[in-house]
Amino acid sequence: MATEPTTRTKLAPLARWSLFWMLFNGIGALAGVAMMWTAPDLFGMTPLLPLMHDSLPVIGQYFTSFWLPGICLLVFIGVPHLIGAVMVGRHQALAPAAVIACGIILIGWTTLQLLLVFGPNPTSAIWCVFGLAEIVMGAIWAARLRRPVATG
Repeated sequence: MATEPTTRTKLAPLARWSLFWMLFNGIGALAGVAMMWTAPDLFGMTPLLPLMHDSLPVIGQYFTSFWLPGICLLVFIGVPHLIGAVMVGRHQALAPAAVIACGIILIGWTTLQLLLVFGPNPTSAIWCVFGLAEIVMGAIWAARLRRPVATG
């Protein structure tokens, strides 16, 4: 018995851009976690520990190594972005909302870094722009999905 090949619908351009941002930020977070856990000295991260320890009230005392910051980056940035990427790739109805939510989370994360830990710096500002790109892509995509399609 022959089975028919499954046809996969092509992602719309906004969905493709959203998928790009979700994968870019999710994989970037995984790379950051890998650097934190394997060789923070090699990547010049060790001087950041005292900044995190001193700048973060209440939880700063737990930042004696990069294990906890790595877990936080993985849980708050990496995993949500990769789950969102799967949602986009599977054409799920809530994918645009997931893209928007991940953009908001990314902006919140980088704002925390800007205000509390590292102070103004170009790298955190760039990540805020990436989060804004996610929000804009997801919002436009969601708006286009809500608009009725004209039939001829």
